[in-house]
Amino acid sequence: MLLSARDLSITFQHQDEAPLRAVRGFSLDVREGEFVGLMGEPGCGKSTAAIALMGLVKPPGRIEGSVTFRGRDLLAMTQAEQAALRGGEIGIIVQNPRTSLHPLLTVGTQIANVYRAHDRVTAKAGWARAIEMLRLVGINDPARRARAYPHELSTGMTQRVLIAMALSSRPRLLIADEPTSGLDVTIQTQFLDQMWQATQATGSAVLLVTQNLGIVANYCDRVVIMKEGAVVETAPTLRFFRQPQSEYSKRVLALQRAGAGGSGGLLQARSADVAGAAPLVEVRGLSKEFAIRGSKATVHAADQVSFKIGVGECLGMVGESGSGKTTVGRCLLRLETPTAGESLFRGERLAGLTEAAFRPYRAKMQIVFQDPFDSMNPRWTAGEVIGELIRLHTTLDAAARQRRLDELLRLVGLDPGVKATSPRQLSAGRQQRVAIARAIATEPDFVVLDEPTSALTPETTAEIIQLLMDLSRRLGIAYLFISHDLTTVEYICHRVAVMYLGQVVEIGSKEQVFHAPAHPYTRALLAAHLFPDVENRRVDRRDQPTLTGEIPSPIDLPQGCYLYGRCPSQMPPCATMKQELQTLPDGRDVRCWRVVAGEIPMAPA
Repeated sequence: MLLSARDLSITFQHQDEAPLRAVRGFSLDVREGEFVGLMGEPGCGKSTAAIALMGLVKPPGRIEGSVTFRGRDLLAMTQAEQAALRGGEIGIIVQNPRTSLHPLLTVGTQIANVYRAHDRVTAKAGWARAIEMLRLVGINDPARRARAYPHELSTGMTQRVLIAMALSSRPRLLIADEPTSGLDVTIQTQFLDQMWQATQATGSAVLLVTQNLGIVANYCDRVVIMKEGAVVETAPTLRFFRQPQSEYSKRVLALQRAGAGGSGGLLQARSADVAGAAPLVEVRGLSKEFAIRGSKATVHAADQVSFKIGVGECLGMVGESGSGKTTVGRCLLRLETPTAGESLFRGERLAGLTEAAFRPYRAKMQIVFQDPFDSMNPRWTAGEVIGELIRLHTTLDAAARQRRLDELLRLVGLDPGVKATSPRQLSAGRQQRVAIARAIATEPDFVVLDEPTSALTPETTAEIIQLLMDLSRRLGIAYLFISHDLTTVEYICHRVAVMYLGQVVEIGSKEQVFHAPAHPYTRALLAAHLFPDVENRRVDRRDQPTLTGEIPSPIDLPQGCYLYGRCPSQMPPCATMKQELQTLPDGRDVRCWRVVAGEIPMAPA
């Protein structure tokens, strides 16, 4: 047995307060070469229990019970002995990368420091290892990225930095707390493939804390389910999905099956519902480049992006981290200034408008950010967060503003009493509902949704999806839905735009893109998506279309097709032939000359 925990309890007690037992009687075994999933709703204690396995607990917490690692009592070790294990034989990946990285050190330095702390090598070898690990987790131009500071990287990239750091010393046990929550599906699948293959090859093990049933179904050998601080079920993965024992497990799996289109599932959007809708938002040839500090080179974030969104329509935008999705959304709302191209709202050009002239448009074009808490003033109440927009964009008096605030809270499924609550006192789901209420406070016609469900539980995600769809039907709001979650995109969107390295490579109806993908990248993206299907586990399959190699640097773009170096259908002309979006007979647009010429047939439905 690699690790064994028995009757682990974690208690927190502040002065003059009753003790709070966050974890009670937690027991767990992890064998060499095993992949174990630890699941449960937010606040159930799964992350607290996982961290406590290394002897760590936030003050004033107290750990009781026993944890044995490779025959040694971990909790009886001195702090120095425990520290020698952490980062060496036991690696850890935490959920929130920005709070775990030092803001004043480059990411390469931080990876090298962890590696050198457990492997006595030179500074040069440590830096080389940092670049090697960044390349392993799919970060393009790793030598340049290693010199970046955490705030200069996207959330997905900082998550990959933590993964690189944890794997740098080849740990015997990796404790991963929601390690893929900020990653796109291709990088997520590559990372999980690498972890699973490593456990098979080296006998190391993984304890994966997750809420993603697709990950558990495709990779885990066993699953441990927690609720309210206690383990309610432990079972092999196949048995858990086929015959769940606890009532909580049955409820979660029933919700998943309903969301997948079963009885009682979400009413999915259909492209036919908005066919012929008048254009509301139009983007023509939008490009955005970012200057690099101390260099004449630029990062090409968006490259000749064009699309339309009709009244009441939801356009999904998917693609890997760094593909330009968020940049396009921010340029639409003038949170970033495009380098070239233009955007129109109800036929009116927005470029060149002064801030005063653009202000009426800003009220009609809103955004919901990926992290709801980070987008709110922590000193304000939820009512003040929402009320600011009502005050700025309406002429209502104080009493009318309060009535409007209560109305908005009810509209998003919250009790008006929430308005006196601080955002930090709300769950992630309630924070996101507050963010949505703020976005619709100005009665917008268009909302950019930037990963609005990435930090939510499956149950809460289903609720937020239904809320957004209801608001669109009732208020006629159109959405640009930016997401890594292809399942959610398939539910809520009418059409889908697939982006790769700043370009739209395919755009068409939801039915076209999901049921008969045309572009090689779209096919690989869909193949990498992890469905909660234990009868067709990814670790048992070897015939799925995959992308090899690294994403090209957005600084030095390929001469021809941007996907050329990774494409399974590449041909010599692709290396130098520029690709343009062209319309297929079925009405979709695809950026691949071989698909347009009929040399690559549509994928079967």
